[in-house]
Amino acid sequence: MSIIRQMDSKLANMIAAGEVVDRPASIVKELLENSIDAKATIINVDVTEMGMKSIVVTDNGVGMDFLDAHLAFDRHATSKILDESDLGHIQTLGFRGEALAAISSVSKVTLKTRQKQNEGIQVIYHGGKFVSDGVATLNEGTVVEVTDLFYNTPARFKYIKSEVAERLAIIDIFDRIALAHPSIRFTLSVDGKITKRTFGTNDFYSLIDQIYGSKMTEHMTIFNHMIQKVKITGYLLSPQISRSRKKDISIFVNGRYIRNYRLIQAVIDGYHSYLMTGKYPIALIHLEMDPSLLDVNVHPQKYEVKFVNESILAYAIENAVKDALIQKIHPIPENLNTIQKAKQDIFTPIDLDFGESILAESIANDEKDSNHDQLPKLPDFDYVGVFSGTYILFQNQDALYLMDQHAAAERIRYEHYFDSLAHPNQSVKQLLFENELKLTTEDKTVIRENEAKFNKYGFYFNSNMDLTGLPVWLNESEIDIAIEAMISMLTEKHDIDLSILRDRLAKDISCKGAIKANQSLNMNEINGLVKKLRACKNPYTCPHGRPTVIKLTHYEIERMFKRVI
Repeated sequence: MSIIRQMDSKLANMIAAGEVVDRPASIVKELLENSIDAKATIINVDVTEMGMKSIVVTDNGVGMDFLDAHLAFDRHATSKILDESDLGHIQTLGFRGEALAAISSVSKVTLKTRQKQNEGIQVIYHGGKFVSDGVATLNEGTVVEVTDLFYNTPARFKYIKSEVAERLAIIDIFDRIALAHPSIRFTLSVDGKITKRTFGTNDFYSLIDQIYGSKMTEHMTIFNHMIQKVKITGYLLSPQISRSRKKDISIFVNGRYIRNYRLIQAVIDGYHSYLMTGKYPIALIHLEMDPSLLDVNVHPQKYEVKFVNESILAYAIENAVKDALIQKIHPIPENLNTIQKAKQDIFTPIDLDFGESILAESIANDEKDSNHDQLPKLPDFDYVGVFSGTYILFQNQDALYLMDQHAAAERIRYEHYFDSLAHPNQSVKQLLFENELKLTTEDKTVIRENEAKFNKYGFYFNSNMDLTGLPVWLNESEIDIAIEAMISMLTEKHDIDLSILRDRLAKDISCKGAIKANQSLNMNEINGLVKKLRACKNPYTCPHGRPTVIKLTHYEIERMFKRVI
């Protein structure tokens, strides 16, 4: 006797609903995508009691006829793909034909729709079962009303989070979809009160201000980059506006919001050294590409997308973000709270001179970079004095400036070493006396097994693993730092990743060798520090994201003295 039976459509839809509809925000997402696919230019969303009582989405799209209004509730019924070849060229947000069937199986749905030349239609489904249909009065477009969510599947209620969490999830998905479609006018109302509204003017400046708040686009950086058949457009908010989570980094592909760890990490890496550790930017990355270069048929909620050559795309995004930020003239922070006093440790003096040949090359590169930017990244100012042995004071007609001498020296040294490590095949300096390194037996084994990799970067050893040669850019006093970083990477990753090595070495060497707090500098050293900081690609922060310079305006000073209110 056969024990395998065909599952009825109602049960199949309820199972599908477990994948498509896990919370009210999922319904908002699916209905918004359907409205966008229907070519709507105005879409309104009304949510009551965090969506559990009702979700109403109204659009002015093309609408449906009587037959399509019924077929829309059948699973895998869709107008967006016809055969298997269409799966490789999906150009709509929806395509699986599961959303409305899944939603109606766990709620009560009323669909009203009208095409331009036809009369309005109404179709009602409760718990996946047809209830009634008839004539409806409405303008061209579609209204979908979802009520009593999960009324027939009470077990789902235990997975619903707090009212605040569910409301924020709805707002979040509304924001993402609105940011993906600047030419559509969106309105979100929660419990009868308008919460978010966009104007559909195709202006990203006003759109971002409407979503994130006024004046958020001040000092925003925009870039366009092409790689093969992919167009990358980025909207990068100022590094001074940061978040403690990655959630405000949004990736869009052909108007679809996606979640992709690798591409998000590429944006974070592009902001590297502009933000403090543990802080993340607000950034929008829009990708336009041939649909054949990606696969969106990965998960029912369509958040996951597979790319052809994803690693190349991530690398291109990282470099595009990095280049855009480097070319931008950023404002100096104007908040006294950003001053963080350095630790008062005992340090040894350090010479900022990297050697004549390296210095000459550095100056040449500095002149080249300074010619690239017509406006200086730091303003002109005059030396005033030193505060607390750590902060160098400058002034001009606009403000008082405080420069953290340690952070500034770190930035200078970091860029020098980072640039030096970009070209690993450099001249090797042979040591007159072999350098006996402080290595454990395990460290020597790592070097011996990876000696060719060390040679590639200019480090040579004898049979006892004593150092006999090193790259010319590295000071002998910093050998231990470099060797330790390379051994650590080989132990952890079994390889030397040049991009990570450059960053780690540059950070370690620049931090441990830079001018420290309470280290007295003469005027020549101060002038040299300022000159070299001006030549940096990013003179605003140290490698760890701390500010090198902050600005205290005349207005702020007068306000502290109660001269102005």
